[in-house]
Amino acid sequence: MVKTRDVLKLVKANPGLALGVLMVVGSQVLAQAASNPLSAPMTRIQNIICGIVDAVTGPFGAALAIIMLALGFGGLIIGNRNSMGLIITAIAGGALLLAAKTLGNTILGATGCA
Repeated sequence: MVKTRDVLKLVKANPGLALGVLMVVGSQVLAQAASNPLSAPMTRIQNIICGIVDAVTGPFGAALAIIMLALGFGGLIIGNRNSMGLIITAIAGGALLLAAKTLGNTILGATGCA
């Protein structure tokens, strides 16, 4: 087993050798960092999330916002005074839902959904 004291003596005696060993070890660490083992699974997860965003921000999202507005106005028609919160939430939520893809790409930049 190599002791730290022996390694420090060797580094002190041969600084050039220590620098060479450090460069070799450093290049190995950088090579391992470049080949990230989670790259493929994260790409699949990103594709799934982008598929969901594409589905929700399209016609389904618009239909959902319209249904929420219809429920809110229907509640107002029957006399439910508390449905105003549903209408406001439907307007804000629908706007965010339809703009989700654009907002996500603006925030995430190149890593967002294309």
